[in-house]
Amino acid sequence: MRIVTCAMVMRPYVERNISSKSHTTIKYSMKMMSSISETIIFILLGISTLAESSRHQWNTSFVFFTILFTFIYRFLGVAWQCFLVNRYRLIRINSKEKFIMAYGGIRGAIAFSLAALLCDNIVMGSKIFFTTSIVIVMFTMFIQVNTMLGSFAISKSQ
Repeated sequence: MRIVTCAMVMRPYVERNISSKSHTTIKYSMKMMSSISETIIFILLGISTLAESSRHQWNTSFVFFTILFTFIYRFLGVAWQCFLVNRYRLIRINSKEKFIMAYGGIRGAIAFSLAALLCDNIVMGSKIFFTTSIVIVMFTMFIQVNTMLGSFAISKSQ
């Protein structure tokens, strides 16, 4: 957290003191590192989905209601935060942008990583959390993202 705070505070000063070539290099290096990190997490997700069958416990109602409540609370959270932000913005966030933020959402790699770290001895439901986090990630990646790309005619490069 300290590194992130330091980077946020120092950004205006650093940007003025580096060349445009260095700025471009840093920008694309960060994009590359973020893509590599995301790829590693999703490789781990795929491996753990197929290889670690002993860590899974399926409960249809738990998975269904988790997806449902995630969906509902994501929409409520985006609507509430956009309402608060729009009070102070000159250019308002419109309904289409709110829908894209709520429906596209995050894919849950952090939730999966946290569920993978749960200890079976301490958390009795760790297997069901692990399975449900994988299902949520798969649902948001394959169902939500693909329907959003088709609905709004968004290219994958955007």
